[in-house]
Amino acid sequence: MADPATTAPEELRPAAAGLPEPALALFRRRDFRRAYAAVAVSELGDAFQYIALMWFALVAGGPLGVIAVRLADSLPALLFGLHGGVAADRWDRRRLMISADLVRGLVLVPVAVAGLTGHLPLAVLVAAAFVLTAATSYFAPAYGALLPTLVDRRNVQPANGLVRATADALSVGGWALAALLLAFLPISAFFALNAASFLLSAVLLTGIRARGAGPADDADRPRIREGFAALRPRPVLAASVVVLGIAVTLSSGTWIVGVPELVRSTLGRGAGSFSLVAASYALGSICAGLALARFPIRRKAAASMVAWLLYLPAYTLFALAGSLGIALAAGLGAGLGQGAAWVLVNSAAQEEVPDRMLGRVTGLISLVHRGAHATGLLFVSPLFAFIAPESVFAVAALAIPLTGLAGLFVSARATSARARGRHRSPRS
Repeated sequence: MADPATTAPEELRPAAAGLPEPALALFRRRDFRRAYAAVAVSELGDAFQYIALMWFALVAGGPLGVIAVRLADSLPALLFGLHGGVAADRWDRRRLMISADLVRGLVLVPVAVAGLTGHLPLAVLVAAAFVLTAATSYFAPAYGALLPTLVDRRNVQPANGLVRATADALSVGGWALAALLLAFLPISAFFALNAASFLLSAVLLTGIRARGAGPADDADRPRIREGFAALRPRPVLAASVVVLGIAVTLSSGTWIVGVPELVRSTLGRGAGSFSLVAASYALGSICAGLALARFPIRRKAAASMVAWLLYLPAYTLFALAGSLGIALAAGLGAGLGQGAAWVLVNSAAQEEVPDRMLGRVTGLISLVHRGAHATGLLFVSPLFAFIAPESVFAVAALAIPLTGLAGLFVSARATSARARGRHRSPRS
């Protein structure tokens, strides 16, 4: 009997393949338009909330308060990411996304009220950040698994590129708009704006006809190990997921603390310059998303590992940065690398993995990507307390690309070994 984890389902067979549509043509699809609008509006709300969350955390607890909130904002991915993937394969994916949006919207209402009344302790911020990311750990796998249903598998790369570019553009635009709104609104109102964005996202999602997955019988209940089994016959995709986790751990751990410290201590500049470097990173990610929305890549999983090579020139520039212009170029390169890697590894999974197991694989990718921010903060960021930023960036400039190359090498060896094994096996 064929292994259900390795047998190609109907939707993955060559007859179902074809050239992808132009990215803008995807807006002709009603369900994709609504999903795109839902993600866009919640991303804009997140941009407002990020400003408020970090500011209140700093006021309430200083730098340690910011670290506590960032950890609360990352750790739930490690705790709930795998279960979120199981849920996406067991239940109606559209309803799961709506439920996650409602939870995220409702949890922000008391936070906004507390902020407006001047009684917003650090513990409430930490708890809210934890719940928000826990809910996102269910939204992200469901969205990732539903997307091929909305646009067809051949169109997942342009769809992911378009969504990634839009999300990053709205983040930068949201930060700029937040500066203008602060002239008229208290900063705690941003929590209310984000709550409204999640509720509006839920309303938009209710109009999607496609649902994906569905209730599973107890005997056929999805199990976490089946998600890992789906990656076993796909060594290049499996390697790209591992590389994503290691590379994001190194890149986020150096970025979160290292870039502000580099701007302050080496360049002698303030928060405004750090904002510009952050914007240059977002610009790089936007460019990566737009390019991948336009130009199809055949071997997406392998290309995602190649994308990490862009960190060699990017972080080398950070290590040598003597001016703001060099730091801006470094941020742009880092954004290009990570933005491309994220789009490609998600698109590879959405193309290669059967629908019945896709939620668990996208849940694993979400866990690896979001959870790596926590591991980076815990294991890499503390290095800046003992080592100069330039030295840490120099090491990371080598370590991140080497991670990508190692993934390519290991996956190539595994693919070759599988091919030799099939060649030696007796024909049925």
